[in-house]
Amino acid sequence: MTYEQERRRWETIKADRALIDDAARFLRHHAIQSRYAGLQRPEVAFGLAAILDELSRHLPDLSEGVRWQSVQACQQLLEVPTAAAPSCSQ
Repeated sequence: MTYEQERRRWETIKADRALIDDAARFLRHHAIQSRYAGLQRPEVAFGLAAILDELSRHLPDLSEGVRWQSVQACQQLLEVPTAAAPSCSQ
């Protein structure tokens, strides 16, 4: 992998990590707000947020497919426009 490819890879990972971290923060915030409104079971949202934290922490080590699906799920959660699937040629 060339230096430029590696640099682009890390820029993408950094952006993906920020998105996943935002989604985890969103889940925690809304779980707390829902609890104040009297809704039950905020632990489900906190559990999913914890999974997102782990995905974010290990993002560079994830396969491209798992990383892409994680990012897609977070984009849907945050209602961010989604990108096309990554090409399999590297």
